[in-house]
Amino acid sequence: MSLTITATENIPALRLKGLNEGNILNHEPVEVVDMALERLQKAGVELIEWRAQLYRRMQVPIVVRDYSYLVSDDILDKATEILLDMGLPPTNTSKVLLRAEGDFQTKAHKYRITRATSPGFIQNLALYPISFSTLSWSEVEKQPLYNSPRCASILVPTPHALYASLIRMMLRYPRLCSTATLLHSDLSELVGYHLLNLQDGFVDPLDVGEWETKGVEESLALAAQKVRSWNADQVWRPGEEWIGDALYAVVEGPGDIEYLPWNSSSR
Repeated sequence: MSLTITATENIPALRLKGLNEGNILNHEPVEVVDMALERLQKAGVELIEWRAQLYRRMQVPIVVRDYSYLVSDDILDKATEILLDMGLPPTNTSKVLLRAEGDFQTKAHKYRITRATSPGFIQNLALYPISFSTLSWSEVEKQPLYNSPRCASILVPTPHALYASLIRMMLRYPRLCSTATLLHSDLSELVGYHLLNLQDGFVDPLDVGEWETKGVEESLALAAQKVRSWNADQVWRPGEEWIGDALYAVVEGPGDIEYLPWNSSSR
């Protein structure tokens, strides 16, 4: 497995000049991201919103630290060149993060969007090849990019496609590896906050009073209805209808995310 860590000393001198000046990093991180998205979109680079900011769009109360986007594998080099030309420094990935997040670090091309460089404060713009996500371009749709003065819209996976992609990715990894652990966590939060709309977080099923107060039974019924509609509309890829059945079992009650398949042959 190869790392995607870019060494500063390998960057041409012309780029180092802009990088060392750090003018772009005088802006707030969200502004830096907005400028980068504008530059990439104008250059014809299609971007798909992914991970933290996508999950926030889907009602998961997650803190956006790194801004992640998917791009075509064959245009990834062009996209990284643009970010370098803007003066965004590549981020070296620590061994701690590599152990904790696995392929979510090794597959990422990360560029710092903060002046801060210490681990507790650094933020990045991360580009991933779309092949890593298992999504396809036919499974995304254009959505408004809120609070952006420069970019009106961005591509976003449809909800059912996102769920399917996460489950598909889980099939690549053994259950106890760091990448699979993150995938499991992401899927669990999406099911809880997006499908079940449990905005107050976990509700103890043994606490009958809270279960009734929070309307969990109604949330479960609505989620099951949503997944049934996906199954009826045949939204899944050929041969992947089982994903709909598995999701239905999770939200309807008898199933659990823990029971979803993983790659038992991986080491």
